[in-house]
Amino acid sequence: MSRALPDPALIREAIGWLVEARSGEMTPRQWAQLQQWRQSSSQHEAAWQAVDRAVGRNVHPLVQQTPLQQQAAVGALVRPRRRHVVSGSFALAGVLASTGWIANRLTPLSGLLADAHTATGELRTLDLPDGSQLLLAPRSIADLDFNAERRLVRLSQGALIATVTPDQARPFIVATAQGEVRALGTRYLVRQTPEDTQVAVLQHRVVLRSRSGGAQELGEGRCAWIMADGRIRADDRRAKEAAAWQHGMLLANDESLGDVIAALRPYRAGLLRISPEAARLRVLGAFALDNTDHALQALADNLPIRIQRYSAGWLTTIDT
Repeated sequence: MSRALPDPALIREAIGWLVEARSGEMTPRQWAQLQQWRQSSSQHEAAWQAVDRAVGRNVHPLVQQTPLQQQAAVGALVRPRRRHVVSGSFALAGVLASTGWIANRLTPLSGLLADAHTATGELRTLDLPDGSQLLLAPRSIADLDFNAERRLVRLSQGALIATVTPDQARPFIVATAQGEVRALGTRYLVRQTPEDTQVAVLQHRVVLRSRSGGAQELGEGRCAWIMADGRIRADDRRAKEAAAWQHGMLLANDESLGDVIAALRPYRAGLLRISPEAARLRVLGAFALDNTDHALQALADNLPIRIQRYSAGWLTTIDT
């Protein structure tokens, strides 16, 4: 008898519950709601078990494309395919010859003189003078400017989660290239991408201000982007999903493969290059961030892509 496959919509729900369960912040009432959700139908339980197993085995993606491809992807999660090892080698002309390039892949050299920075794959907790705390994601760079009037964190690269100690006399602000985020509560995430700034509110509220003067208040559980052109754009994803990296997880809820690869780069010393065609593919799934090789292999098992590795993994290319 063939095994029933979880519906992709239920997989999304299960991913949301998994984020809550692994956050360490669930209340007894939420635990009871999770158990009720799992027990309400065999399909719910199958979706939960599939996602829980996937993250426990480091990674397993679900592809979000046509209905037929969706079913095939969900089936791959429930019945994992045999992994195919892809390997190769050649001389990376002028790239790996540079010791500086290798050093920069291990830790961003531009951040060595900053007040706080993290290496590839490193999470760092920083206790601030006012009692607040920063959690820095891998390959992040931040500078501090605390005085009698304000508490300012300048994030020039990467991501952080700020847990803020209240001080009505000195506002707590995280500034990026696109604007700034002022705390009206205790805990929020800011991520600087090459083009825009992502904000996710984990507790209470914040005020977003773009460089062009636009402003918007953002409530708990919500996400938004401060765009390079000065607009502030809402983001439908949940704040805890955006912040899942603090628990070693990457969640892709109908994300482009290009965005998934971008999220994996800070956890991998080698260079990841993806073609525009491959970058447009869509992915739904849960990933653990402690083994990017497993993540890449699982993507290759479930997507119409070809992954090639050169020079012991220092260069990895992804193409259709």
